[in-house]
Amino acid sequence: MHRFSAVAVLDPAGRLLMQERGDDALHDPGRWGYPGGDLEDGEDFRAAAVRELHEETGLVVEPDRLHSLGVHRFRSESCGEDDELELFAVRMSVTDDDVVCGEGRQMRFVDPQDLGGRPLHQATALTLDRVLAWASTAVRTDFVQVTLVDPRGRVLMQERDEHAPVWPEMWCFPGGGVDEGETPVDGAVRELAEETGVHLTAEDLSDLGRFELVTERGTFHFHAFVARTTETEVECHEGRQMVFVDSDPLPDVDLVPSTALVAPELRRWIADHPFVPDPDGRTFAGVLLVDRAGRILLQERDEHAPIDPEKWGLSGGHVEPGEDFEPAAYRELEEETGVRLAPGTLEVYREFVVDHTRAHGSWDRMQVFVAATDLTDADIDCREGRRIVFVEPEVARGLDLTAAAADIVPAFLDGPVYASMAP
Repeated sequence: MHRFSAVAVLDPAGRLLMQERGDDALHDPGRWGYPGGDLEDGEDFRAAAVRELHEETGLVVEPDRLHSLGVHRFRSESCGEDDELELFAVRMSVTDDDVVCGEGRQMRFVDPQDLGGRPLHQATALTLDRVLAWASTAVRTDFVQVTLVDPRGRVLMQERDEHAPVWPEMWCFPGGGVDEGETPVDGAVRELAEETGVHLTAEDLSDLGRFELVTERGTFHFHAFVARTTETEVECHEGRQMVFVDSDPLPDVDLVPSTALVAPELRRWIADHPFVPDPDGRTFAGVLLVDRAGRILLQERDEHAPIDPEKWGLSGGHVEPGEDFEPAAYRELEEETGVRLAPGTLEVYREFVVDHTRAHGSWDRMQVFVAATDLTDADIDCREGRRIVFVEPEVARGLDLTAAAADIVPAFLDGPVYASMAP
C-alpha cells in the first residue's frame, strides 16, 4: 500500500496553497494538489507532513499546529494501487513571496472555491470538500487591526506609548480587543472610532483576512481590516500619535509583530484597490527642470496663490478644458517663467494624487514632466509668485513645500530619473 501525507495550507485571505505537479510525477502528473509526499521508514503521517511541507514549499510548521482531516483510503487511478493518505490542514500568515517551489512546476495560493478549471490530483478531488468545511469553521478572534489608506497610498499608524499593556513604544495599526458577542468587523469599526475619531460602517471596511500570531506569550488569532479615506489628519485618542506614513516599505521603526504580519497583505490590497480621483475633478501639470549643477527649478509662491500660499512648489498649473497634460506643462512653464521649450524636450515623470483639500476640498491629479537644461537663474523671468530659481537638492528638501511638492520633490530627488540628470 502506498502511504503518504499532504497539507492543506490556507493563507489569511482563505486561499489554498496548491502545487502543479510535473510531467515526471509518479502519481497524477500535470495535475494540481496539496504539498505532500510518501512516508519514510519509521515515520508517521504527521512527521511526514511537516517534512514534506518544508521540502516542497520552504514553510516550517510545528507538528501540533497541523489539524488532521482524517485518513483516506482509495485506489489510485493513475497507478492502480491502494493508497492511504492522512490529510492535515493549517492556517499560516504567509504570502506567495514566502513560498518556494521545491517540487513540481509551480506553487501558488488559489481560491479553493474557484479553481479555474485546474485538473486535480485524485486525492485532492476526493478531499477538497473536507478542506472547504474546515476552512469555514470559526476561529476565535483575540483582537482586530484596522488601518486607513489615503489617496497617496499612505497608511495610518499609531505610535504606542509607555503605558501600552503589550508592545509599548512600538508602532502598529489602530485596533484592540473584541468585546463579548461582537463580530470582528464591528470591533474594528468601534476601535477605529475610539482611537481616531473616524466613524465608518462595517460596509466601508475590507477584510484582509485572519492571521495567527505565535509569540512567547502564546498563540493569538486576529482579523485585519482596511479602508480608503480622504482624511488628511485624524485625532489621536490613544498612544503618542496617529500619522499617515508611506506603506512600501513601512518606516524603519519597531513594528508590533502583528502589524509586520499584515503589511504584505496590506500592500497587495493597496495595489489592487488604487484611489480613483473624480473623473470630472481638477487636473494639473507640473514641471521640474534640472540644471547642470543638479539643482531643480522651484517657485516661491506669494500670498495671493489660491493653493498653498507662501510655500515652495513646482512651476505649473491647471490643465484647461480640452487640453492634455503635456501641452499644459509647456504652456504653464512659459507663462510663469518666460521659458519656451521645444516640443519633445519634456518627458513625463509620474502622475501624482495631490492634496488640495484646504484650497478646494479635493484630491486632484497632477502629471509631472522633467528635463535636464542648460538654463540658469538669469534665463528665468518670474511672472508668477515671489521668485522662481534653481535650488540645491538638500536645500529643496528643507523648504516649506506645498502639499503636492512635499510628495513630488523627495520622490524625484531619490529616484533614478533625477540620478540620470544630475552630474
